[in-house]
Amino acid sequence: MANTIQANYDLTRGIQDILPFEAGSLPAKAALAPTDVSRAALLDTLYAARNCAAVIGSFLSPTVRNLENLSPERYRRSLRQCREQLKNSDDPALAALAELLQEDGERVDLLQSFQGLLLAG
Repeated sequence: MANTIQANYDLTRGIQDILPFEAGSLPAKAALAPTDVSRAALLDTLYAARNCAAVIGSFLSPTVRNLENLSPERYRRSLRQCREQLKNSDDPALAALAELLQEDGERVDLLQSFQGLLLAG
């Protein structure tokens, strides 16, 4: 079978024998077109664009300038102050918020008493 292939095809021929081929040098640097940097910049712009997930994420985890505000005691104190200020509001939405803060405070107190009982037992 190898003889049949050898007889029908010349395996020593290369692509340069089939296609017209002129060996030349590389073009000069000035003749080369500049690389397309704008495509990379466009992709960077698209990837850096704020999408819906990024906006929602920024609302859920805002940047905090003063980390002392995140201490549990200071946070609870801020909620108590908000509840006290909203308690006597004429706006029904603010009054409802004050009720929610009141319920939240009661639940926190209940949880702390349960934790105390568990630690004591």
